[in-house]
Amino acid sequence: MPPAPIERFDIRHPALPSGLDGLTILHISDLHVRRSLLATERYRVILHALEHVEPDLIALTGDLMDEPGHEHAALETLQVMSRHWRPRIGVFCVFGNHDTPEFRRRCTRELPALNCIGGRALDLAMGGANLRLIGLDWPEDPLGVLLQAPPDVSGLETFRLALGHHPTAIVGCAELGIPILLAGHTHAGQVRVHAKLAPHTSSDLPPDRATGVLRLRNTLCCISRGLGDGMVEHLRINCPRQMPLYTLRTGPVPGPPGDAPERIVQVMAW
Repeated sequence: MPPAPIERFDIRHPALPSGLDGLTILHISDLHVRRSLLATERYRVILHALEHVEPDLIALTGDLMDEPGHEHAALETLQVMSRHWRPRIGVFCVFGNHDTPEFRRRCTRELPALNCIGGRALDLAMGGANLRLIGLDWPEDPLGVLLQAPPDVSGLETFRLALGHHPTAIVGCAELGIPILLAGHTHAGQVRVHAKLAPHTSSDLPPDRATGVLRLRNTLCCISRGLGDGMVEHLRINCPRQMPLYTLRTGPVPGPPGDAPERIVQVMAW
């Protein structure tokens, strides 16, 4: 059993090449750093958890800081976290609507190990296949990023995995046949009356589809509950902090057999 707030999930998709079966991805989202909290119990738990897993990739999907003026505290937090996480291949990052232009520039300059891929595609050859990471700054970006992407790596089967902040990017990803999208933004509501009812999720999606794995046709969107807090700090009800650890598996898309829904449905809840 991994230490909290890490939660393990198998994510299956038939398009996954056999060489990528078993690939592990630790998903970190929505830190919403406001000030230095590194000495608090919240971050001791996070740092302890990071030391006890060795994923292949770490994916950061935005809102790493909260508001203008919090840039330095967020950078300090990421620098400390980077001394504890242990990815085998690398760390890949896109930003969210709370991440200021100054913060984005400083991340690129001061955290070179943080591969900021917003607005571009990056190919990783492994296991006899090619993993194409697609960085989405905004939900409307998938087509533009793919048009600028290099040709597929010769002789290797390419699997496309998108990193975005907004879950609504599932619409563009589904139109373009991108199999999997990792997203955040909603905090799963942060306050939930029960698992399917959150009064506020900051998302255009219905409250019962604010977290877990969503499906639109054969595209899956995995939405993290996040590690930080949105409008009200320290307030979480029925919605614990989360760092999902995904293992990608070759297999049928979750949902009824043969079903390719034309609306967004939740196929896995968390």
